[in-house]
Amino acid sequence: MSHCLPHLRVACMASNQSSTLYITDQGGVYFEVHTPGVYRDLFGTLQAFDPLDQQMPLALSLPAKILFCALGYNHLGLVDEFGRIFMQGNNRYGQLGTGDKMDRGEPTQVHYLQRPIALWCGLNHSLVLSQGSDFSKELLGCGCGAGGRLPGWPKGSASFVKLHVKVPLCACSLCSTRECLYMLSSHDIEHHPAYRDLPASRVLGTPEPDPGSIAPQDPGGTAQACEEYLSQIHSCPTLQDRMEKMKEIVGWMPLMAAQKDFFWEALDMLQRAAGGVGQGPPTPES
Repeated sequence: MSHCLPHLRVACMASNQSSTLYITDQGGVYFEVHTPGVYRDLFGTLQAFDPLDQQMPLALSLPAKILFCALGYNHLGLVDEFGRIFMQGNNRYGQLGTGDKMDRGEPTQVHYLQRPIALWCGLNHSLVLSQGSDFSKELLGCGCGAGGRLPGWPKGSASFVKLHVKVPLCACSLCSTRECLYMLSSHDIEHHPAYRDLPASRVLGTPEPDPGSIAPQDPGGTAQACEEYLSQIHSCPTLQDRMEKMKEIVGWMPLMAAQKDFFWEALDMLQRAAGGVGQGPPTPES
């Protein structure tokens, strides 16, 4: 990196078996990939891949300054100065947290998550360490759940859901392998993500100002999101599937940790009751 682009200063970086991700002190993102398979997973094409010049880092286009990053085997995550999370790459197991399993060849924002403390991309799963308004910490995960990757969600999830892990109050960093999860717990008053507030004109779902209107309509796109959630629940074939989908949706919503815990516990109670009335015993995953 220093030889190819000597005018840039690297502030942080992440690497895996065949790739390296660089974040400059100005918030720019540069990516270095050495195998065509991983390049195709990350960008959806081999059009710009040059097997004769694999050392020159490629610049990624982002709408704002990037503060930190995470890199898995074939997917990556970025967090910008406004606390927004962008994911890119292979999504076969739902490891991008976009709610589907469609690959993304460019950075795609995960709209229901923001201002994370830490982000981690594993082999085929992703983790986010977040803090609620009551200063409690929680761990969210998506992707493959096999081998204990997502505690409490053995079937995995295509959206970020709260994991059944007690997170230390001062947790500040994390790392995960196929079967192990590590969290670093420490407190440094001089080291924490300093996010900026997103200008009102750039908030998702905020309409352009209309001189004839008094107040913006649905400034956060909340009504549209709730309609989509209801549509997803309605498309589930069984009551158990609807319960599972509702638990996922609660994980997407920007609720306080105590509120999410309440809804998850209530849904678990309803699910157990429904499983015992004319539907046979509940499954171990319910």
